[in-house]
Amino acid sequence: MAPQRALMLGSGFVTKPTLDILNDAGVEVSVACRTLESAKKLSAGVKLATPISLDVNDDKALDAAVAQHDVVISLIPYTYHAAVIKSAIRNKKNVVTTSYVSPAMMELDQQAKDAGITVMNEIGLDPGIDHLSAVETISNVHAAGGKILSFKSFCGGLPAPENSDNPLGYKFSWSSRGVLLALRNAATFYEDGKLVNVAGPDLMATAKPYHIYPGYAFVAYPNRDSSVYKERYNIPEAHTIIRGTLRYAGFPEFIKVLVDTGFLNDEEQDYFKQPIPWKEATQKLLNAPSSSEADLSASSPTPPSPPAATPSTPSAPLSRRRCTTKQILDGTLSEKGVIAPMSPKINDPLIKELAKYGIAFKEKVIKHSA
Repeated sequence: MAPQRALMLGSGFVTKPTLDILNDAGVEVSVACRTLESAKKLSAGVKLATPISLDVNDDKALDAAVAQHDVVISLIPYTYHAAVIKSAIRNKKNVVTTSYVSPAMMELDQQAKDAGITVMNEIGLDPGIDHLSAVETISNVHAAGGKILSFKSFCGGLPAPENSDNPLGYKFSWSSRGVLLALRNAATFYEDGKLVNVAGPDLMATAKPYHIYPGYAFVAYPNRDSSVYKERYNIPEAHTIIRGTLRYAGFPEFIKVLVDTGFLNDEEQDYFKQPIPWKEATQKLLNAPSSSEADLSASSPTPPSPPAATPSTPSAPLSRRRCTTKQILDGTLSEKGVIAPMSPKINDPLIKELAKYGIAFKEKVIKHSA
């Protein structure tokens, strides 16, 4: 029997564990990056990994690579996923991503079904493992004849407290640009039966303390559009539905300063078109009268290096996708079309697979007096 083959697009912070798991399972993986050097670095020391150079904007090259594999693991931002899915449809190959299902991706649902392929999405930590917990709990409550009147789910991938030793109390485990840009997203949620909208610039101001254990100083703020989960989670009876993000205390205030001072503004600025020293870049950004004040004297005189204008295979988050990839390859996950983990049929096998890696949910029932 020929070995199973996976095409991994991109090279993010957390792709190496995925590569190792697939290698241990005997899956041959082609690690595809825009530059061969990046692919070689990620593949180093992995027996079944083969580094290749691939530009996902080149349809012909993408088709040729996809055709040679059984599944595509897409580590690139969601804006590229539609092109990858179209190639997979043409070649009748399965796809796995951790990204939210975008409208452009959902438009390909019927084509994916017609091609008989699985396009599994939202299967990282958040979104992903949080879906598994939510769907399982909601299904159990409904099966017992109960109703979900209020649903709140907060999640955060954070360093241990002793390692949260920077002003943000946070360390990047996926695309740093993606993390920072996500902080500008608007949020929508149901609270006490009312639909609440929060503009992106105001998001950090909504953060509130979130108590779990005395030893953790968490804050929480809403994440994107929670209103759609009334239907996706099958909880039409709920009057409050909030999916949110957890961070350590102090994070929102620091980010709000970055937003207010323009550090998260990705609009092109004339003064950044030419390389200038960091202290001068900061002075221009803040519209300060001078770049020579003492509080800027520690800034590096080295001109900042701007990123490439349009990286064709940039990195993106990957968390628990390796489990899903294995289940698609062994036939455990056989649902067709553009899907996400929203049903026990899809989720239960994933929960069992995650348990093999020591990832499990700890549940507690708290009774409230009437």
